[in-house]
Amino acid sequence: MKIRKTKMKLSSKLFLLFITLTIISVIIIAVYINLNSRRKLRSMAAGQFGIQQLMQTRLVASAIENYFDHFISNLYFMANANQILSSRSSQDALFYKLYDKLQNVTSIRFVSINGILTFIYPSEGFRRELIGKNYGTEKFYKKTIATGKISISSLLYNEENKPRIRIAIPVFDNDQATPHIKGVLVGSFDPMNVLNSIINSIISDKTGYAWILDSKGNFLTHPVKEFEGKSSFGAREKKNPAFSYKKIEIIQQKMIQGHEGTDTYTSGWHREQKGYIEKFVAYAPVKTADSNWSIAICSPMNALDEIIEETERYEHYTLFFIVFIFLTGGILLFKNSYQRYCSFEQSLKLNEQKLSAITQASPIGICLVKQRKIYWANETLHTMFGYDYDDLIGKNVRMFYQNDSSYLRIGKALYSDFSELKPSQLTSQCIKKDGTIFHCSLRSCPLNSSDLSEGFIVVVGDITERVAVEQENNRLKDHIIRTQRMEAIGILASGIAHDFNNILFPITGYVEILLLDTAENSDTHEYLMNILKASNRAKELINQILSFSRKAEKETNPVLVQPIIKETLKFLKKTIPTTINIVQQIDMNCRPIMADSTQIHQVIMNLCTNAYQAMEDRGGTLTVKLFESEIKEDDLNNLLDLKPGRYLELLISDTGIGMKKNIALKIFEPYFTTKKSGKGTGLGLAVAHGIVKKAGGDIKVISKPYKGTCFHIYLPLIDSNTDNSSLPVIKNNCIKGTGHILLVDDEEQIVAMEQKFLKRLGYDTTACTSSIKALEIFKTNPNKFDLVITDLTMPEITGDKLVEEIKKRNPDVPVIICTGFKRTYTKEWMDSINAQELLIKPVKMKDLSTLISKTINGNR
Repeated sequence: MKIRKTKMKLSSKLFLLFITLTIISVIIIAVYINLNSRRKLRSMAAGQFGIQQLMQTRLVASAIENYFDHFISNLYFMANANQILSSRSSQDALFYKLYDKLQNVTSIRFVSINGILTFIYPSEGFRRELIGKNYGTEKFYKKTIATGKISISSLLYNEENKPRIRIAIPVFDNDQATPHIKGVLVGSFDPMNVLNSIINSIISDKTGYAWILDSKGNFLTHPVKEFEGKSSFGAREKKNPAFSYKKIEIIQQKMIQGHEGTDTYTSGWHREQKGYIEKFVAYAPVKTADSNWSIAICSPMNALDEIIEETERYEHYTLFFIVFIFLTGGILLFKNSYQRYCSFEQSLKLNEQKLSAITQASPIGICLVKQRKIYWANETLHTMFGYDYDDLIGKNVRMFYQNDSSYLRIGKALYSDFSELKPSQLTSQCIKKDGTIFHCSLRSCPLNSSDLSEGFIVVVGDITERVAVEQENNRLKDHIIRTQRMEAIGILASGIAHDFNNILFPITGYVEILLLDTAENSDTHEYLMNILKASNRAKELINQILSFSRKAEKETNPVLVQPIIKETLKFLKKTIPTTINIVQQIDMNCRPIMADSTQIHQVIMNLCTNAYQAMEDRGGTLTVKLFESEIKEDDLNNLLDLKPGRYLELLISDTGIGMKKNIALKIFEPYFTTKKSGKGTGLGLAVAHGIVKKAGGDIKVISKPYKGTCFHIYLPLIDSNTDNSSLPVIKNNCIKGTGHILLVDDEEQIVAMEQKFLKRLGYDTTACTSSIKALEIFKTNPNKFDLVITDLTMPEITGDKLVEEIKKRNPDVPVIICTGFKRTYTKEWMDSINAQELLIKPVKMKDLSTLISKTINGNR
């Protein structure tokens, strides 16, 4: 028990020692805090006092600036009232009524451009004698006249030896174009009276006193009246040389330079106090138009003692209550910390709820991926890939990709280099649970760039529609480019058509002249006919290019397809490989169709060319069939856009490589091709499809890979009662005649050929290769010629201008225009140039002879 009591006493002593030490420690800490607080308080009080005094200095400076602004504004108002600036006394009452609100103004004067005082207000007393006095030597006046701007004088004394500050503003005449200064309006005031009134309204005697320096360092105001108007440098030392004023003069130098601040200095007096007195000074600039003043407010440093003594009383109470404050502060600190913890926990929970709502409502998929496994995913991602929640969590993302190479490539791009916390972005094809492949965009960002094991946030967006739109845009862009190419081809074709037709014309003309002298059963006749057919084919080729590039409507006529097929196959046999066998089954009794023969030839040629190109590597059989078929309502399906009726069916098939169904659905699209570069343009089948549809028919294609392809072309037949007399029949009978023809063309070969042909027909001709020469010949004898045949495009004078000049001399002479440009020539255009007929080169001689006979005989 003793041991236990001893232990208890020892514990009690230790506890009392702990309490005592704690109390002493708290007291020492409290005393230290109290003393330290007093030092800080004095420093803070001095700082606060300086700020307060500087604010008062700024306030006084602002009040002075406002006074000047108001004063100057009123002067400008008076300067604009030119009718008042007169020396007539009758105007005094009006002037006082308008400007009686001016404060502390001693006088208003107007000095002319010559420096003569012409107006002063008030004008009583000695001021009346000032009218006419010259003020041209005053510095402020000269400055205003020279610069045309406001000027403020330094401190000066008026005629009664009273201190004044004068403000001068320029007065301009009413000429707005080139205004000129006609004088200066001067306002005067007593600076001591004005400035002291402003200072006294803001600064009390308890605060301190103020003094103002002008831009040259002269006192404008000072409690010591004898300082006013004198330089601040040396005035104090002259009055009391026992003290050093170096510090205050440094402060005054800063004031003159426009600085603002606070400082301390030692002086020999302060109002009733004398001796060494430490003072506190706050100074600030005063901006007055073109002059910079400065104001300073001074207070003795002992003025702080009263403020500090009042504050130190409360420090004693702090010493007694310091323990209470510590305990209370600890309790409050704990309470505040707990409240902040609860608030933080609630805010964290709310943020988690917000983040969960955002991710669940997001239209894009979001997931957390660690080591390529999914640890969390929002509902959108589950829906996007078609998986339930349990099917994704913990699973590897490999199931989203089609193959291992895509999986590795995406992983390297999304999860490799994150030296900076920046997201990585790329696009890829992903696969859904049901096997559907779609395009998606992938963005990833690590949760912590310094520790990638914490995982990545991956954002997945379905961009299938966007990719489809981009592909369609690219397709349309390519289509536009190709369309522009076709337009360029059309422009080029129309440009060369004239020259090409001029080359063909003499060839066909000479061949037809030779045919007139050749027996029909001879080999020469056959050779000439082949040349003529080839020339006509070249002519139709040019017309076809022009028609396709301009999308012009072709004239349709009744056409028998049988001879076109035979002619095309005869040509193909000589060009295709011998490994390809051509089989033709043509019903020669098939009725005609309404179409353009050249276009039908193009359709057959394009389809047969595609067929043999599909077999040129391995060989095969090209089959061409032609027969009539009946299309009934029951026979129609979604693949044919036809009406029930009788049709001419053309079947072209091959045993080539064939094609898939998705390819077969696109073969008629312009510019679509599966051939290698340089093998095709993608236009052949599109052109064929357009020709057949324009003729009122349709095309059906049947194809299987490595089984061949078969095209069925359906073209509507002409009714049985249709007149077939317009079907082409080749004859070389030309109509002869008599008469004198003026022949004009700038191509010598064409003129020579036509001249020989017309001579064979019995016509007299005068041939010219110059339109000017032809006009001169016609002028010599306008009634000599029975007909004029002229080219349209010629140098010097064009054909239409030549016809105009010819018609002036002989309005009755008929004219035939012959041109190599194939375009639409309307009847209105023909009537406008007064031409009777039009021929497009190259011209068949039979057509030329018939038209000449018709024109000459019709005119007679």
